[in-house]
Amino acid sequence: MTLIGILIALALERVLGRIPGWGQPVIFLGVMQGLRRVMPYVLWASPLLPLAVVAAPVWLVWWWYGQIWSPLVALGVSAGILLLCLGPRDLAEDVHDLLAARAAGDIVRVQQIARNLQRGPQPDENHRSLMGTLFIQSHEKLFGVLLFFFAFGPAGAVAYRIACRLPRLMRETAPDSWGEMTADWLHNLLAWIPVRITTLLYGLAGSLDDAIAEWRVFVRQPYYGWRLYTWALLAEISTASLRVEDEDGTAEPVNLGSALREVLRMQWRALLLLLAIFAVFATGSMF
Repeated sequence: MTLIGILIALALERVLGRIPGWGQPVIFLGVMQGLRRVMPYVLWASPLLPLAVVAAPVWLVWWWYGQIWSPLVALGVSAGILLLCLGPRDLAEDVHDLLAARAAGDIVRVQQIARNLQRGPQPDENHRSLMGTLFIQSHEKLFGVLLFFFAFGPAGAVAYRIACRLPRLMRETAPDSWGEMTADWLHNLLAWIPVRITTLLYGLAGSLDDAIAEWRVFVRQPYYGWRLYTWALLAEISTASLRVEDEDGTAEPVNLGSALREVLRMQWRALLLLLAIFAVFATGSMF
């Protein structure tokens, strides 16, 4: 039933994603803005806030889902919750917007989209770092949520969706506070294992030999802390596996446009691999 719920949510996300404004974090931002208005700053910036903001809805979803007695209703509810947790915005939309802005020469818009995509390592002017931000965002929008949903059900998807949204919000409303540090720590803790699974999926979906070679080099680099290391791992190794086929075999992407499109193709192949793995675990058989 879990796999069926995932397939339903992905299909609905593909259809509803065409609706303007679909996928925006309206519920999350609305609730958090309401809390911010009524809560004293000392409580808002405390380390207890991120923990409570994640724990309360997770417990509510877990309790409510446990009260559903009908398997079909439970399937519909779980698929609906997963649908709300995906995104906000499909990666393809961001890539197409980025290419359109670049073709129009709108540098301000290009920089704005790049900043919105940014997670983990800071971007610079080369294409390789931009590719890294796209792989990270792909994990945050899709793979991290799917992995938590498959492992822990709807409550798991809610936990990861909220945890990955909190650090940015806390940086904007309570910078350099204990609340921001706790939100960042919690996000990275929950992402530690899923990021490595996503990295492996992208290696399998691209050039596995190049991904393994880069991984060997990466582990010998200076260690700058487990949080930064996690996102740098995903960005660098996934980018190393990025290849575009030409008539002479595999080659590095020759331009930004082809590289961006290859990221989307790799995301699709990695998603198919993940669904196949889910199917194996769901059926308990390789056949």
